[in-house]
Amino acid sequence: MDKYIKEKIKFMENKMCQAKVPGCSLKPTDIHHMKGRGKYYMDTSTWLAVCRNCHNWIENNPQDAYDEGFSLKRNQ
Repeated sequence: MDKYIKEKIKFMENKMCQAKVPGCSLKPTDIHHMKGRGKYYMDTSTWLAVCRNCHNWIENNPQDAYDEGFSLKRNQ
């Protein structure tokens, strides 16, 4: 198992979905990288544990996700 998968499992342990948009299942299955995957890929301070529904919403609504604090500018 690679390092990312190990960190992802550890990060999501005992958490509920951190976005909770309408349709949320409350059970996190994904990591949303709030500053993208580039240099912040393994930076857990930029991760959100989210369910698939919420992750899709974040990806499909980038301005709303930014306004709600689910996504961050990469240069901050």
